[in-house]
This record gives sequence, C-alpha cells and structure tokens, in this order.
Amino acid sequence: MTMEMMRSVSREPGSPPDKAALHWFDQIRELLLATGLAPLPEVYDLLWRYVHDDSHDLSLAVDTAIACGNLDVAAVTTLRRAHCGEVDTTLARGLVEAAHGQAEALTRRIEAGRSDLADYGRAIAGGGVALGSPLDTNGLAALLDQLGQATTTMQAANTRLEGELAAAATQARTLSERLGFAERAAITDPLTGVLNRRGTFEELERLQCETRDADRKLAATLIDIDHFKRFNDRFGHDLGDDVLRFVARHVADRIAPSGGIVGRLGGEEFVALLPDHDVHGAVAVMDQVRAELAGQIIRNVSDGTSMGRISFSAGVAGDRADDDADSLIKRADKALYAAKRLGRDRVLPELS
Repeated sequence: MTMEMMRSVSREPGSPPDKAALHWFDQIRELLLATGLAPLPEVYDLLWRYVHDDSHDLSLAVDTAIACGNLDVAAVTTLRRAHCGEVDTTLARGLVEAAHGQAEALTRRIEAGRSDLADYGRAIAGGGVALGSPLDTNGLAALLDQLGQATTTMQAANTRLEGELAAAATQARTLSERLGFAERAAITDPLTGVLNRRGTFEELERLQCETRDADRKLAATLIDIDHFKRFNDRFGHDLGDDVLRFVARHVADRIAPSGGIVGRLGGEEFVALLPDHDVHGAVAVMDQVRAELAGQIIRNVSDGTSMGRISFSAGVAGDRADDDADSLIKRADKALYAAKRLGRDRVLPELS
C-alpha cells in the first residue's frame, strides 16, 4: 500500500469508531516500520494527522520527507512546528534562558543598589559622629565636602539604577509578549486560527470547572463538514483548506456573542463550546448557524465560479457532573453520527 493510498482511506459513514481507529492505527504502524521511527508521542501525533489528511500542506511535506528518506525525529519536530502549531523547543529554551538571565541581572542591580545605599549610610553615620566632636572651620569644610561627595555618588547610583530598572521593565515586557505568542501558538490551529485539539480540550476542562462551580450549564457540539472529502477530490486541497477556514470563522463569529468558543479537532471536525446553554438551547443556536451556512453559495474568488453549498452535521451533548472532557465529546460524537445516518445537514441532541 502506498503512502498516498494509506492517507486516502477514510471512515465510512456509520462504521464503528473503534474499528476506524484501529484501521488508522494499522496505517501508522506500517509507517513506523517503513521509516524506522520510534513510536514516540510526538511521532504518533504527526502520523495520526497525516493518515487523517488533516492538512494538504502537511500531507505533501510528509510525502516529500518519506520519498527523500529523511523522515526522522528531527524532521518530525520541524514538521510539527511548521504545520501543527508546535512550539519550537529551541525558542522555548531561549525564552526560559532569557527569563533567567533577566532575573539574575535584576538581582545584581538590586545588590549593587544595596551596596551603594550601605556606603552612603556609613558616610552619613560617620558624619554624624564627626559632628558630635568640636570642629574647626577646616574640619567642618572637610566634613561637608565628604558628605557632598557621598551624596553625589548616591545620586549617580540612583540615576543608574533607575535607568537599569527601566531597561529591565522593557525587556520584561518584550519577554512577556514573546511568551504570550508562544503560548497562543501552542493552542492555535495554524490553518484556521481557532483552537487546536490541545487548546480545545484545555478550554473545555476550564469551562467544566468554571460552570460547575457557578452551577451554570455547558454544552459541547461536535461538528463535521458534510462530504468534505468529495469536495477536496473535486476542487483540490487548496480550496478545501479555504473551506475549512471559512467554516471555522462562520461558526466562531456567530457563537461568539453567546460566549461560544470554537476549536478544530482535526480534519473537517470542529467543536463548539457553549457555556450557559443546555442541550436544547445549544441545538437551537447551532441549527441557526448550520442553516445560515447551508443557505450560502460558495464561490471561487479567483474566477467567481460556484462550488455549491457547504453544510455540516452536528451532535450536541450537555455537561454532567461525572463528565470529563473525553466523555462529553464522545456523547456529542454519538449524536453527530446519528445526524449523519439520518441524512446529514442537521443538528441533533444526545439521547437522554
């Protein structure tokens, strides 16, 4: 079986999810044997995205690496950084080292300031002792000159310290911005700009804790673009990527006013999280989003030709006290596949 053929295998409608997962696992196993890669988590994750054909660019890059015989661990790291939103470990180490360096420099500045202050304190104390003894004109003049020099030295030290602290503050802001960028990149899907799988589950877990503590509702919707593989085969992966971006933005823009958040699980699957919505309320919101999308004709911006309509199927589940993120998504997945079996282009609630 060629690499291209292995990637083209898709999950048939209505097939058991565990059977499809085992089939993908078999494909990944063949790739591990063919490339000699170790079954590390980051390697498995990349190959999982590859056999799912999550991204045309990623698929082409992996195909090229396999054809050239250089799909090793270093190449996996590079590919994940370029196509999966993986944070560059070199960048991460650099940020940590920069933070340590700034902390050490600031410590040295503070210690130097303490030393200057101690010297000034000793000069003042010495002057106080001298004033306790009778002084002639020359002695008083010498004392005043000594105290003046100490004050000038202290003022210069303060000025220098203020400048160094201002520079440290600027460096700290820059570092904070770089850290923020790295953190956002780690949880953002590079193709669509919404949350990636990791970011989606982190946000879902956060919302589960937050809504339960406040005795509020939370619903999760699993979305699958209808017949997306057929669209890809007909119009090509580049336009398919455009559709993924369009659908992600369409859903995100319409649920944002309700506090909703969108993430991409991979391929053409998305998750919409709706706090303060029970199952029926979330179904109503998502069905409106679905209807608005299905009512639009998608056109190729390069020549204006029609590419038809894009629709999605979705399943909605409500968070329960005994749920974790996985169990909630699994119930939404069951509702999604019920929607597919009934003809697609619809939103269904979980079976209570």
